[in-house]
Amino acid sequence: MGERSSAALGRVLAAVVSGLLVTAGLGLTPPTAARADTAPATGAPTTVSADALPTVQIDGVVWSQVVVGNTVYAAGSFTRARPAGAAPGTRETVRNNLLAYDIRTGELLTSFAPDLNAQALAVAASPDGSRLYVGGDFTRADGQVRNRIAAYDTRTGALVAGFAPSVNGQVRALAATDGTVYLGGSLTAVGSVSRTRLAAVRASDGGLLPWAPVPVAGPTDGNWLPLFDAAGKPIGGTSDTARNAQASNEVMAVVLTGNGAQVVVSGRFYALNGTRAVGVGALDPVTGVTRPFAVNGLITNHGSNSAVWSLSTDGSTVYGTGYDYYGPGNLEGSFAAAAAGGAVRWIADCRGDTYSSFAANGALYTASHAHSCINIGGFPEQDPQVWKRATAVSLVAAGRVSTATQRNGNFTGQPAPSLLPWFPSMAQGTYTRQFQAGWSVTGNDRYVVYGGEFPSVNGRAQQGLVRFAVPSIAPNRVGPTSGGAVTVTAVGDGALRVAWQGATDPDNATLTYSVHRDGDSTPAARSTRSSQWWQAGPMAWTDRAVPAGTHTYRVTVSDPFGNETVVGTASGTASGTGRARAYADAVHADGATDHWPMGERSGTTAFDHAGVSDATVSGGTGLGWAGALQGDSDPSMWFDGSSGYLSTRTPVRGPHTFSIEAWFETRTTAGGKIMGFGDQRTGLSANHDRQLWLDPAGRVHFAVWPGTAVELASPASYNNGVWHHVVGTVGPAGMSLYVDGRLIGSRADGTMAQEITGYWRIGGDRSWSGSNWFNGRIDEVAVYPTVLTADQVARHQALGSTGVAPNTPPTAAFTAAVQGATVALDASRSADPGGRITAWAWDFGDGRTGSGQTVEHTYTASGTYPVTLRVTDDAGATGTTTRQVTVTVLPPNQLPQAAFTAAAAGLTLSVDGGASADPDGRLTAWAWDFGDGSTGTGTATAHTYAGPGSYPVRLTVTDDRGGTATTTRTVAVTAPAGPAVLAGDTFNRTVSGGLGTADVGGDWTATAGAARLSVTPGTARLDLPAAGANTGAYLGGVSASAVDVRTSVTLSSAPTGAGTYVYVTGRRVATGQEYRVRVRVLPDGRVALALSRLASGETFPGGEVVVPGLTWSPGTVLGVRVRVSGTGTTQVTGAVWTEGQPEPAEPQLVRTDTTSALQQPGSVGVAAHRPGTATAATAVGLGRFTVTALD
Repeated sequence: MGERSSAALGRVLAAVVSGLLVTAGLGLTPPTAARADTAPATGAPTTVSADALPTVQIDGVVWSQVVVGNTVYAAGSFTRARPAGAAPGTRETVRNNLLAYDIRTGELLTSFAPDLNAQALAVAASPDGSRLYVGGDFTRADGQVRNRIAAYDTRTGALVAGFAPSVNGQVRALAATDGTVYLGGSLTAVGSVSRTRLAAVRASDGGLLPWAPVPVAGPTDGNWLPLFDAAGKPIGGTSDTARNAQASNEVMAVVLTGNGAQVVVSGRFYALNGTRAVGVGALDPVTGVTRPFAVNGLITNHGSNSAVWSLSTDGSTVYGTGYDYYGPGNLEGSFAAAAAGGAVRWIADCRGDTYSSFAANGALYTASHAHSCINIGGFPEQDPQVWKRATAVSLVAAGRVSTATQRNGNFTGQPAPSLLPWFPSMAQGTYTRQFQAGWSVTGNDRYVVYGGEFPSVNGRAQQGLVRFAVPSIAPNRVGPTSGGAVTVTAVGDGALRVAWQGATDPDNATLTYSVHRDGDSTPAARSTRSSQWWQAGPMAWTDRAVPAGTHTYRVTVSDPFGNETVVGTASGTASGTGRARAYADAVHADGATDHWPMGERSGTTAFDHAGVSDATVSGGTGLGWAGALQGDSDPSMWFDGSSGYLSTRTPVRGPHTFSIEAWFETRTTAGGKIMGFGDQRTGLSANHDRQLWLDPAGRVHFAVWPGTAVELASPASYNNGVWHHVVGTVGPAGMSLYVDGRLIGSRADGTMAQEITGYWRIGGDRSWSGSNWFNGRIDEVAVYPTVLTADQVARHQALGSTGVAPNTPPTAAFTAAVQGATVALDASRSADPGGRITAWAWDFGDGRTGSGQTVEHTYTASGTYPVTLRVTDDAGATGTTTRQVTVTVLPPNQLPQAAFTAAAAGLTLSVDGGASADPDGRLTAWAWDFGDGSTGTGTATAHTYAGPGSYPVRLTVTDDRGGTATTTRTVAVTAPAGPAVLAGDTFNRTVSGGLGTADVGGDWTATAGAARLSVTPGTARLDLPAAGANTGAYLGGVSASAVDVRTSVTLSSAPTGAGTYVYVTGRRVATGQEYRVRVRVLPDGRVALALSRLASGETFPGGEVVVPGLTWSPGTVLGVRVRVSGTGTTQVTGAVWTEGQPEPAEPQLVRTDTTSALQQPGSVGVAAHRPGTATAATAVGLGRFTVTALD
């Protein structure tokens, strides 16, 4: 249900045994929550990193995004954009409801500045990427009438003039072919022709097409929205009758499959064209006739309180997401359905509304507020509730949906994907008052981008938009975190248990733990395990061979990218000297979270050597009895069959994926509980589950209760006075029972146990048959958070019964990073539990082979190839794995052609490189050289020269594969017939110790600090190396009383102290007698203007004006214009803006003055000053400088 305004298990490390380091895992990951992340196991998808990359921010909400090439187009409800890192209200650029940014840099594209007068809800691109379609609530686009739908040319950024359908209702869904644009929403007409929520128009001219399917609203009896009290809490037993009576057939999403051969739509409807199609359905793209789409027979989302909210597709599969808020819906997660026919591929039955999805590189990323994914083996409901707002699942099914835990979601038995360990943190926003984070997710093969209303990501301010990248290009700096202190406890002679709180990592399930003893730089134990955030409970390692005395332990945790966190340090004292135990090492190496060796000889505590769940010894229990293990003198415990048992002391949540293991010996004919999980620490449990027991005939039983009894029983009896080894496992593939290393039975329907919190009980608790109490010996009891494999079970049984462990074959694992036709393969995550890997053999699937832990291979043809890795260990055993790798072999790049048109109007030249083309791809960059030292970018741009003349203009274009082409033409510009040019300078020379001679206007004369003046081609430089420094110059060859002065300003570094001052003089009558405008750039990026009057000192008539909406940042070029006119009463105006943006229509500073000494003609000039409070050296750069006469 939507979020609205209204057991810990232990962990274990392997130990140093007889001076040898045993390396093993140390975490907890059920197979249903896949070990896939930024460094995944073989066969699992590699997710993007959880690093939140700097991205342009917005001041509202982003509803929809689409990626075209390297450009992300984001639509929503906002008015301002600002750079990453900028606080709200600072460094803002106007962007009304639609913007574009570079997916590689996160920077706003200044060349695309649309203006929509109301929110945009949907964006879609044409198949070739040349057009961007946008839909929403707006009625004007770029000042022109566009009723709720518009199109933009992605090359020029211009509104498409001939595309203007008039839609009478909200457009919130769009999809396009080359010739047709499909739209959906709440519309009822296009132009004067009626339509029902869906319509199609021609891409060429926006003309309405006859395509007119009819979504139909369904019954309302499934709505059960209650009334709410003043605190927003539902009032039990009430119904909001009015809202529950509302029906809806709104369309919320449209996608195309089969290259436009089918239209798939979703929303609140119950039927399409009279055919039942709940929430989602398929339509013919020409006739609009309903097509079969099987998943809509399973989903029940429809109406005003429930919907299939979004759709996405990767071509062969359609992915849908749902929400339900007291409605009839059963889907709040996501689904995958075959594009052809809609057959269910899987259901991600998570709780918490899901708003968007995007498939890439084997993973489906979703924007949601998931608060429980237990039904697909993920995190259970937390108390207090925890929302995960950005998650990912595998694109392929990995198991089955387990028993539903809520009334509105029962997909039990349907295929389910794996929940992947990718959990960046997104804070909920407040802009929509829905208190969500992400509303949209999309991307490409290298980036995943989210849009929404979140104010921060991973705890750092990042509003509304964020990027995540694949590990090969990401910083990979998000590391593990761990809470809780390290403790050291003596658990026997020479044995110290080191315990700590488990760590979590947002994008790596696999973490490496190191325990250092007594300051040794070499770990006493190091192990790698997988765990997830909801499983990060207490962890422990038992140092069994430690010498007597006090020892200090330091615990660290690191991820595969080297990000390390110190968990903590603690000390403990060992009495006596311990001994190594090979069987215990094997148990811990295979990931036991609890291990009770049962070896205590006195006391009432059975210590947990793998975790911290110590057990209390109660009733008729005997200590120090001969144990089960061959060659191991560690004792066992005896139970009297009437009152003896062990019980853990702290309640934990019962696991749903687990293995339980024990050794037992008995001759009883009464039966009895070996071990199980119950809700009572003492006495007999009312709820009891996860049980291993003997019946009176001596048969071994294993059972769980996921709502009904699911049980396995051995056909043979084992009450023969001989030690037996027993293991029961439960996981997504079902349950299994092993006795003495052999599989006795399995069931596919035993995938989950009862949802209870309780205690592990050993030797006694309520049983399903026979006695509740075990009569005999029990030894080496363990609990695992995973399903032990048959090989692991056999290894434990052999090691316990013979003292010798069979060689375990190595596990082959590798990662594959594809770049074009080349794949880089890394097998470093292959492992051998009992030795070391000595050889790696590769079959690349194209008839060629290779060897080595890491290899690189280049294919000669595009396609998908089965890459096989075979690893061999030092005992000759082998392990093999295969995964598919898809490569693309591109033909040789054909270089682009550069071409442009040029039109001069006075001194201003407009150029357009739209005629340039790339024969085998697309152009990504246009670079201009205007022949006077000035440059520009973008498809089309303009440049104003300082003076008339002929200039060589060069255009260089770059294509999407790095190819370039250049063309040059000579253009002539002339001085406009209007104002006379009094002075002009492009600074296209090299000068030191001054500014030299202007192109027009004569020599520059230094006013102060001549040595700090210099010119390099295209820029005059005014250096300010020391606090209090001044420097400047003027053109004495100019004498006028009405002038218009223009220049451009850059700063070499960020201002400090009181800022950096730049002065533009419009009238200099004599030394110390000037009208000039001061441009002050402050350390926080604000820009201020003031009239600086020099006459018997400096004064600032009228004070300073901070320019609203203008923010300086490194690299910003400021345009400055100063106008001075009049004698007797002089008017001085000043304007400043970011170059590349429109000049303000009106100056931001207007002042008048009557100082008599200044009421006469004068010269013009420039100056710069570094205040005494400024702490860093800087320099001011001036671009073109022009002075024209005012009328």
